[in-house]
Amino acid sequence: MEIIILGALPHTTMAKESEAYLPKQAPHFTRLLQTHSASTQWFDLESIGCTPYEYYQLQKAHYQHLDGYCAKGLGILYAYHSSQHFNTYPSENIYLMELSHAEMGLNNASLFLYDELGAQQSETLQLFDTVKSLFEQTPFTFLDHNHRYALIDMGANFNHPLPSPSLLATGNLNDWYRQLSLPRELRALLNEVQMTLFNHPVNQAREQKRLKPLNHAWIYGGAQLNHFMQPLSNTEKHQNTQTLIIDKLYLPHLHQDWGTWLATLPSIDEQLNSHQKEIEQIQLIGFDRIVTLTPDSWVKSIFNNKNNWKQWWSLSK
Repeated sequence: MEIIILGALPHTTMAKESEAYLPKQAPHFTRLLQTHSASTQWFDLESIGCTPYEYYQLQKAHYQHLDGYCAKGLGILYAYHSSQHFNTYPSENIYLMELSHAEMGLNNASLFLYDELGAQQSETLQLFDTVKSLFEQTPFTFLDHNHRYALIDMGANFNHPLPSPSLLATGNLNDWYRQLSLPRELRALLNEVQMTLFNHPVNQAREQKRLKPLNHAWIYGGAQLNHFMQPLSNTEKHQNTQTLIIDKLYLPHLHQDWGTWLATLPSIDEQLNSHQKEIEQIQLIGFDRIVTLTPDSWVKSIFNNKNNWKQWWSLSK
């Protein structure tokens, strides 16, 4: 069994501090760190346009990213793995629109993903129905939608790199926006969509219930189905039977809520302990790296310094 622990590697500043907590909070996890060798794969997030876990998913699906911008494959990956498939697909590249929540602070903005918001299907269907009309005077076409995604045709000539919502949710949203140079028509459309969402009755009702409104929309994707080297349905089945994904650390890690991250470690430790006899490989996924753990030989484990793991745990690029 392969085990993937999302958000397992804290950011550099917190990583050093967490070393003292791990043996007490997560003794089984610490034992794995002590008895396994680590290999690290670093990522240039701006170059790939997605998170390390999204990169991992695309690799499992045998996505062939021709220009290195991996995020283009996410439109197809999520569209085909969605619980509600679309009735039609564009002949060219596939793009999705996804709703989320942008929270404005004094000096920066944060993005909360759709899966965090607990939105009702009826709410998102109403929002998409309203947003659809905003595409009529643009070069883009709103093709179809379900409660989770809207399917967008950006036209045969559109090839602008668009990062994934999950990547935008890491760090400050302002910083990511400053780095993006969106085409004028797309920027105008997204601004109009977000103004419409802000005043929408669905979101006004959510705010009255003290729920985060779905006041932000983002479009991403850009690949074609033939960029995947095997049928996506077969890939999904293979992943579900061979891989255990532990995601309890993911949201605290995403929002850098290190108090919750530390408090969650014992429950992660219990899961690892219950599967210890089945573990063949462990993938620890952080902000900009994936660390793969493989078991040390019996001889090597005897002579290993039990603190060797700290050399890579707090490592920064």
